[in-house]
Order: sequence, then structure tokens, then C-alpha cells
Amino acid sequence: MSFDLTFVPKSPDQSWDEALDAAEDETDRAPDAQAWARIVDDARQILGDIGLHAGGDYFELDHEPTGIQLSLYAGGAGITVPYWYTGAEAQEIVRTLYRLGAVIEKHTNFSGYDSQAGMPIAEAAKRPELATASFDMVAASFARRDISSPTAEFMID
Repeated sequence: MSFDLTFVPKSPDQSWDEALDAAEDETDRAPDAQAWARIVDDARQILGDIGLHAGGDYFELDHEPTGIQLSLYAGGAGITVPYWYTGAEAQEIVRTLYRLGAVIEKHTNFSGYDSQAGMPIAEAAKRPELATASFDMVAASFARRDISSPTAEFMID
């Protein structure tokens, strides 16, 4: 179970549902390698040491200490992180995710959407407490079922 941000090309006259549906048809091309290089450079400034992976139709980076993964495809991008965090740690992760989201929007023609908050990332970033509440809600659900998740010790500058 993870917290996810989605990025797709979206015109001003499209609803988010229309943009998300249209992006599903863009899976057989290679992503933009130049945009990826710029994303990686900026992500390193935010996260520090990251792992990189690539296939014919995707690029991916992961940050092991936090569990953050960022993927780029021809028709969109995504950021995901496990629901390992609560409270102040969740707030820090949310800020980091939205910073990475701004990087994707800066270097691609994609717009970001936070489905947990139900709004574009630019708006959600102004209300990080909505995403933090999502983390706390999942943690409470895990606790009720006696499920523990790993705690990540990390420091993001």
C-alpha cells in the first residue's frame, strides 16, 4: 500500500479523469531521456544518493532510505512511497514528494495530481496536512489490525 502522485499531459479544457484516461494510451514509446537527466539532477539535490533503473519504455529512480520511487514514461510519470510514516515524519515526506512533483512538472509537459487529496499537486502542496492525514489514517488502520510497517530513519535537507 503506497501514497501515489500521478503526472500526465493535461490541457486546460480536460478534466483530470479525461487526462488520466488519455495517458493510458501512451505506453509503447520511450520516455524523454533529456527530461529524465534533468529530473535526476534535481532529484539528487533533494534526496541525495539514489538508485537508477531503465527499461525500453521507462526510467525509474529510487531512494532506499525513504522508499520513494519516481518513474517516467512517455505518457506520464509517477511518484510513490510506502505508508511508513506518521506525524512529523509524514509531513517531511509529503513536502519531499511535492518538491519532486514540482521537478517533474518543471521538466516535462505533465501536470501532477494527488488522488488522495483530490486536487492538482500545485494546490495540494499548499495544503500538505491533507496528505499527512492520509498517512496517519493508514497507520491507524494498520495498528487496529496489528500490522507494523518498517520505520525509515532518514534526513532530507
